This record gives sequence, C-alpha cells and structure tokens, in this order.
Amino acid sequence: MQSGKDIMFLKHPTHKPHLRLASENDCIYLSENLREEDKQEIKAVTGLPPLLSLLSGLKMSTVPLVICNGDCKPVAMLGVVPNGLIGFIWMVGTDDLKKISLSFLRNSKDVCDVLKGKHQILHNYVDKRNKLHVNWLKWMGFTIINEINYGIENRKFYEFVKI
Repeated sequence: MQSGKDIMFLKHPTHKPHLRLASENDCIYLSENLREEDKQEIKAVTGLPPLLSLLSGLKMSTVPLVICNGDCKPVAMLGVVPNGLIGFIWMVGTDDLKKISLSFLRNSKDVCDVLKGKHQILHNYVDKRNKLHVNWLKWMGFTIINEINYGIENRKFYEFVKI
C-alpha cells in the first residue's frame, strides 16, 4: 500500500494494495460484503442498513477513502467527519482486509495521521463486541476513555480518543 502521505497521488492502476477516494459504487459493494461485526455495529448505532450508513459516511467525511486489494476490489472504507477541532474517525471492512493485513498494518498509522489533518482530537465509539477493531484502535495509539451504553440499541460501546 502506498504511503499514507501519498494517498492523493495514485496516478495509475496498481496490482498492490492501495488507497483511493471512495465512491458511491464502493459503498454499494462494501455494504453487501461487510464483516458481520461491522454490520452489527452499524445496526447497533444507527439502525440503518449498511448502504445508507456508508453513503452518509461518504458524504460527511472530509476525505472518504477505500482500501483496495491487489485486484482493485474495495476491502475497507474509512474517513473522518469534521466537528470543529474534533474529527470523528470511522472505518468498516470486509473479511478480505485480513488478506492484506501486513500492508494494512504497516501503513495504518501514516494514513491516520493524514486523516487527522487539522483536527486536534480524533474521537468516536466502537462496539465492545467488535474485538478486532478494539485491538486495532489500541495498537494505533487510541485511548479507551469510557464504556457506555450507546446507539439506537443502547449496547455497550467503548469511547476512544487520540490527541
């Protein structure tokens, strides 16, 4: 995957994992292929179908991105929704993300730094049942600051931040 600092400069197709700007077609594909845990989290927070949630993330995020595998198929989508100095970071993925996990992990911190932009704080909530995301957030240097009942289903979520 290209460096997080080069994400906006992909000029030609590649046969390596890479980032690019997300599209509505990516939302459609991903909504039909999300990890079960990510579908559960979307449902628990919003009650919306995954497609509507992804389209909302696409429109509200400053720079909505997709992570693609070597075949140029989307395996994850992420972004930051701005709210003043705070950015609400989010990400969902397919089971195929695991197939490029080494490249993904190697570049995650740079991509996160790019997404942070001018926000002083990155913040959001993660479903306590979504162990993979919880572990990734800790590895990325996010701090779990609270456990609360959250979302339309009032389930246990962790509140997390990165300053």
